[in-house]
Amino acid sequence: MLPSGLFALLESKLHPVTVTNGHAALLHHGQDAFARFRFCITHSRLEASQTAAGTFTYDGPVDEAEQALLTAGFRRRRGAHAGQREFRTRGHWLTGADSAHFLLFELPLHPGNPGRTQGEFHFGEHTPYSPLGWLFHWLLEAHR
Repeated sequence: MLPSGLFALLESKLHPVTVTNGHAALLHHGQDAFARFRFCITHSRLEASQTAAGTFTYDGPVDEAEQALLTAGFRRRRGAHAGQREFRTRGHWLTGADSAHFLLFELPLHPGNPGRTQGEFHFGEHTPYSPLGWLFHWLLEAHR
């Protein structure tokens, strides 16, 4: 499921973040394992099962951002996005539904700057790394 800190509190219950297109971007400072992340949630792609998507920055080098995602329960995946570090949550154990997907890319280092990481994320789609998730991801999301 989605990691801690990526839910909205509504009527005393936690719900996955969903964004309605056309609204101003939502800026969010992460908590816990996401404390050094700043999220800019900009849109959803419900036709691809993405309830929220956007960009983020991490105040530190890409290796530290990677460790923060691993601490938050993400798994590193290789091969689907050349030149980027890919991370996903498991989602539903059988279908992979409600997975979170992060892509990290490094910014060039500048004198006096210890490094900063940027990337993209989206929530809600099926992870292709679950028993049936690959089928749902391919049929419903990968081509949209």
